[in-house]
Amino acid sequence: MTFKEEVKDIIDKKPTREERIKEKQGKHAKVELHLFPKKTFYRIVLLVMSMVAAVFLSMMILMDIFPSDLTFLLIALLFGLLIITCLLFASNRRWKRIIGILFACVFMVLFIGASSFMGNTYAMLGKISDSGKSATGPAAKSVNVTEEPFNIYITGIDQWEDEKGLDLERSDVNMIVTVNPLTKKLLLTSIPRDTYVKLHTAQQMDKLTHTGIYGVDETLYTVEDWLGIDLNYYVKMNFTGAKDIIDAMDGINMYSPIEFESSIKGYKYVKGWNKMGGSKSLYYARERKAFEGQDSVRVENQQRVLKAVIKKMTSSTTLLTKYGDIVAAAGDNMSTNMPANDMKALVRMQMTDLSEWDIQTQKIEGEYGEDYVASLSSANKYSIYRPDEQSVEKCMKKIDEVENERPSEDDNVLIRNKSFIVNGVNRVLEKWKEKLGQEDD
Repeated sequence: MTFKEEVKDIIDKKPTREERIKEKQGKHAKVELHLFPKKTFYRIVLLVMSMVAAVFLSMMILMDIFPSDLTFLLIALLFGLLIITCLLFASNRRWKRIIGILFACVFMVLFIGASSFMGNTYAMLGKISDSGKSATGPAAKSVNVTEEPFNIYITGIDQWEDEKGLDLERSDVNMIVTVNPLTKKLLLTSIPRDTYVKLHTAQQMDKLTHTGIYGVDETLYTVEDWLGIDLNYYVKMNFTGAKDIIDAMDGINMYSPIEFESSIKGYKYVKGWNKMGGSKSLYYARERKAFEGQDSVRVENQQRVLKAVIKKMTSSTTLLTKYGDIVAAAGDNMSTNMPANDMKALVRMQMTDLSEWDIQTQKIEGEYGEDYVASLSSANKYSIYRPDEQSVEKCMKKIDEVENERPSEDDNVLIRNKSFIVNGVNRVLEKWKEKLGQEDD
């Protein structure tokens, strides 16, 4: 074939205008096919996935505990999975559509489970908060819990869940927790259960533990009258609540300065670090007969347990993986007048900066004696604990110092990043450097 004949053949094979239009339409149809599936089944699956995503986003908004950058990260993951699944469903290849179905199944199981979990946690959080709002009880003296210092009164009731209503409620654990969110400091001030105080309502002398008989209102008002302190919130809990919460966070690791055995349950505690579940921790905090100091030593042990609980509860791992379990464990065995929004704000702050708290302890000292108590027979005197006025003054001064302390310009607290991701990376690097340093030593 000559050159002229080849050129003529190419020209003759040139597509007509109608053929070019059809070719373009075919290409557009192919593009549309790859962007969105044509089959009704796949479209229904995508619609269901979108509904699940909407429910998940709604629950995230209601929970309001996630840092903003973590929220954006979860939203990006959500939509990323939706887009990938859509493209897989639109593919002409069967194996890709099968992978798309697997993606869809994982997506729905994951986000339906997460939405249900958040919904239950949100409802339980509201229930715990609402249960602490009695008609005559102390209203919360709310503050901006992420910017202002505040005091929480912890009252531990000497009952199990199945003993409710069968016996009088006595406040066996009495502790003021002073929180300064700016310096990330916590001060635990313990008050022995037998402390001799004037009742708020009756204006007669009694043991502090007996104020629980008349309700948490009487306990808080009595302590406020005596110490001249504002108690912004309270947390009331029985034995079951304490045990279940510790179990929900997979136990605590706590240092005991002495070795002893529980006189109630038979648990043995070694001198040094003890890995303990809820029941063992509870009986550690309850023990007093094994010590010469009895209640004074028990107060210190209660502080050790609470300190270990706070450290475990505020760790990033526990907050991210156990928060809902902890709230569910509290259930019907814990009440507080702290609004749910304040609780969520604290969790969100801790999840964002991931920094550790400086936890300090102190206790009101005194000596045992005997005197008449209002709640018991006036014919006899009973064992009471007379607080030392100098000790009370010293403890109140320390509370005031923690409340009014502000971070200095050199304090790392001031330069805490507001990004969960940045703080998370920094924490990992810090742990890595610590590990390297230990290996070098």
